[in-house]
Amino acid sequence: LGAGHCSAECLNALKCHPETQKAVINDIMSWVNSKHSKECILWLNGPAGAGKLLILQTMAEICENQNKLILSFFFS
Repeated sequence: LGAGHCSAECLNALKCHPETQKAVINDIMSWVNSKHSKECILWLNGPAGAGKLLILQTMAEICENQNKLILSFFFS
């Protein structure tokens, strides 16, 4: 279907530069790695063009590399 973060459509997608959105990615990874978080859903919002999709694509790749990815689904 091509909706996963590693589908053919996404493999050539833009990626975050390693220094871009570093604070946001670190905050999300702290949430991912927290064993005591009561929140089971992380809501990422912002204006159009702010880079939300790039951040989520990057997060899916990081989590997959750390064997923490459970599910990813992207609409295009």
